[in-house]
Parts: sequence; structure tokens; C-alpha cells
Amino acid sequence: TMTATDGTPTITLSGNIDTSGGAGTAQGAGGTVTFNQPVVLAANRTITTGATAGNIIFAAAATVNGTTGFTETLGLTAGTGNIDFNGAVGGATVLGAVTISSAGTVDVDANFTAAALTVTTATVFDSSTFTLNTTGAANTAGGAVAITTTGALTTGALTTTGGADAGNTTGRAAGAVTLSGGDVNAGAITATGSAATTAGTNPGGAGGAVTMTATDGTPTITLSGNID
Repeated sequence: TMTATDGTPTITLSGNIDTSGGAGTAQGAGGTVTFNQPVVLAANRTITTGATAGNIIFAAAATVNGTTGFTETLGLTAGTGNIDFNGAVGGATVLGAVTISSAGTVDVDANFTAAALTVTTATVFDSSTFTLNTTGAANTAGGAVAITTTGALTTGALTTTGGADAGNTTGRAAGAVTLSGGDVNAGAITATGSAATTAGTNPGGAGGAVTMTATDGTPTITLSGNID
């Protein structure tokens, strides 16, 4: 558990964290990693609790930001443990790509902004009522969002818009959205390419492909908003 206590507490991650359990007839449980104050990524960082149980928790005060916008990546592995984001991610300085390699439940309880988001495997993913935003930086395509769960997959609003055409060249493509879960309940999805600054001269960016797949025994896909 990391807790900073002065008047302007900050936890700067300049190294990776690995609390995996030891090898044996069964691998030991990983240690839970908890952040209680704002987190800043000093470089590309990974946090792992191993292949077994071990949670990764960002408390309500533990916002997560990069140092340089759209640059520092974050890789999380919780095995069968849960990952909880209770504070905003990328709200002040947008993260680079965020990858969750494994988790039980991934719970996003605040707005989440990054260059891209991949959840390779989880039991449950829930970001309902909050926005996942991978809009591209200026002159950059929007980032892809790809989430795979074995159980329920629920998202609030999701935006992968192409970045602004700041160089007066062409619009930028939106990122693809791929959602695959036992049942999928998706909020509004905006996967629109950005407009060219000089629309009468240069082409706009392409829209992002949106794919949703339900995989349980009685699969259900529910769209709770528009796809634009």
C-alpha cells in the first residue's frame, strides 16, 4: 500500500511493481497493490500481482496521469485478482496505451483517458456511467479499444475519435472498437474520423470499425446509446 501524506501528496512511479506469489504445487497468491494518493507515471510502467489472486486498487484520491501526454504506457496483470480505478485516469495528462493482461473484475469508477485500451482477458468489465476516451492527439489517429471478458462486459460512453488536423493536411481516422463478452451492454459509441481543416481540399479521417460479440449460452448485446 502506497500512501503519501504531505500537503500535496504524489506517488511517482519510476519503477515497476511485481508482487507475484512464489512457485509451488500451486503458485502462491500475489500481494495486493493499493495506491491511496495521485499517481504519476515517470516512464512506461508495469504492475503485476501474478497469475493468481492479488488485487490492484487505485483509491478515489489516486488519480493516474502521465508525465508527457499520450506517452507513458501502463501494463497491469492481476491474474484472478480484481483491478479497481476509483479516481480519474488521464484527466490531467493523458496516458499512453493501457493494457490489462488478466484480471477477475475490472471496475472503472471514473472517466478514463488514454491513447488506447486493451483488456486481453477478464471475467467482468464495468465502466458504466463513465467515459472511456481514446481520442487521438493532434495529427494522430484515435486509439483502439479492445475488451474481452468471459462474463458481463458493460461500458458507459466510449470515444475513439481521430485527433484534430492541426497541420492542415488530412483528418485522422478513429480507433476501432472491439467488445467481446458473455453479454455485452454498451453505452454510446463515438468512433468518428476527424475533419480536415480545409474540408474542401483535403480528405477527412475514416470512421472506426465497431464490433460487438456476445459469447455466453444465451448471448445478449444491448446498445444503450447511438453509434456515431
